[in-house]
Amino acid sequence: MYKQLFAYTQKYKLSYRMIVTNMCIAVLPILLLGSVGYFSYIHIMKENALDNMSQFVIQTNNRLDEYFNRVDQLSKSIFYNRSVQQIMVVNKTWKESDALMHNLNSYMLLDPTIKSVGMINSEDFRIVSTGQLMTQELEYIRNEQVNNQVSYKMQISPPLESQDRGMGKGLLAFRSIRSIQQSSYLQGLYIGVMLLDTKWIQQILDTGNMDNKASLFIVNDKGDLIASSNAKFDFTYVQKHMSDQSDDQVVNVHIDGVNYLYQSSPIKSMNWRFIAFINEAQLLDKASVIQWSVIAVMIVMVLIVLLVVVSFNFRLTHPITKMADAFDSAAKGDFDAKLKFGYKNEITVIQDHYNNMLDEIKKLTGNLLQSQQQLHETEMDKQMFQLNALQSQINAHFLYNVLHSIRGMSLSNAKKEVAIAIDNLVSYFRYITRTDEYVLLYKELEHLERYIAIQKIRFGDRLQFKVFTDPALRGQSIVKLILQPLVENALFHGLEGKNGRWLIRIKAVVQDDQHLIIKVLDNGMGMSSEKVASLHDELRGNGSSSSSEESLGQGIGLVNIHKRIQIYYGEPYGLTIKSWHNRGTLVTIKVPLRDKEGHSNV
Repeated sequence: MYKQLFAYTQKYKLSYRMIVTNMCIAVLPILLLGSVGYFSYIHIMKENALDNMSQFVIQTNNRLDEYFNRVDQLSKSIFYNRSVQQIMVVNKTWKESDALMHNLNSYMLLDPTIKSVGMINSEDFRIVSTGQLMTQELEYIRNEQVNNQVSYKMQISPPLESQDRGMGKGLLAFRSIRSIQQSSYLQGLYIGVMLLDTKWIQQILDTGNMDNKASLFIVNDKGDLIASSNAKFDFTYVQKHMSDQSDDQVVNVHIDGVNYLYQSSPIKSMNWRFIAFINEAQLLDKASVIQWSVIAVMIVMVLIVLLVVVSFNFRLTHPITKMADAFDSAAKGDFDAKLKFGYKNEITVIQDHYNNMLDEIKKLTGNLLQSQQQLHETEMDKQMFQLNALQSQINAHFLYNVLHSIRGMSLSNAKKEVAIAIDNLVSYFRYITRTDEYVLLYKELEHLERYIAIQKIRFGDRLQFKVFTDPALRGQSIVKLILQPLVENALFHGLEGKNGRWLIRIKAVVQDDQHLIIKVLDNGMGMSSEKVASLHDELRGNGSSSSSEESLGQGIGLVNIHKRIQIYYGEPYGLTIKSWHNRGTLVTIKVPLRDKEGHSNV
């Protein structure tokens, strides 16, 4: 299935891209709108939770301010009472003042959170109170006094245990009291202490924990815990984030694998801080239902849209893919691959026009093939005629030269030499009249040796002939009768009339591992540069042959050989000529390498 789908996407790229593009255009807005809606809902929920928490902090601040203002006023009423101060001035015991005890108890009735009222002498630490202050609480006041932390302004201690009274933790509200007696006006008398119950603070926190989704803490400026709504939450985490984050900043924190929203707000009247850790997972508990509902709706919408998009695009692109297949078949020569659609739209109307076009192309192709066949046959006839003409010219010229040589020998009464020459001539005619177009190089060289033998009868040892070739090249195939005319031209147009020894050399080599190069070099009279240029023009088909006998012989011996090579091997191959006046001529043959395979031995 995967391979088929991959092959479809590679073959019909336009159809594939249209389907994918339209799917993206249709699906992405749904996903975008759904995601934006969901995250907007989550953001609103967080904002509402934080707004509620901010309102709760404001209300808590107000309640704490109101409470501690009331306690402050109450402490002033108690500790700056002349009768109460007189007890500490005259060193009366608590038992000696029943009226004062009744007075203090009446003050405590004004606020049920006040559990005890006491006065501590600053010098001898003598204590008078409505109830017993425990050692831990007294020790805390003593340490504060030693550290000069006790002032005339009311101060609140961190929670202290009061186990003996069965009230759990309590707060000490204490202040240094000045005298209002005339004899010692404004002198420091003692430390006034009130023991406050923390349950009321706990009740405040319990009302704002957002159904146990938030853990709330109140801490003082020293980092001591005053109260908390969740005893299971480790206070060390609160202390850590108190130093890391600024007030009123909402950040995400990760504690024991749980994500929390952290917020810290100051309680300015007491220099305390209100800290909230809101469990994000519990806060968004209801949002999970919304989330899965949104996801389900989005999936259904996406499936419906995908079905519609794929169906629409298939009907839109199916005619295009069918036309692509039809064009491919037509390009491969199948003009019977007609289009046929089962439905009609703006694209399928091309069906009739395409089918008519195929019929016309089929007719035109048939006519073109017929014309090409006729042209090919005409060209073949033309080339065969040219080959026959060239062959007849070469054979006639060769016969003329050989008979001329035999005539010369017969005039000198060399009967034996004439017989040898006639035997060689018979061998040549047998070689020429065979129908093979290609011969092996060594066969061509053997017949060339016979030709030279005929000419040596006439010219004797004055004529020298040498062949240099690699034995491996002797089995290469070449066109028949391309060397003998070159040697003949060298002999009769280059060497005749030259004094001294005549030398003709033939060398065969391989060039670039794909070309066979055969060089024919003589030490004859050579040609002028103008004559060489004229021959090159004739080889390129740009010149016109001279009517002189010399030009006629060279035209047959060189130009015709060049044309024969190009007919058999093509334009890149043929002859090149170099000549040096009074020094000699070099004719180079270039043909492709062809081994003996597929050719008959002569």
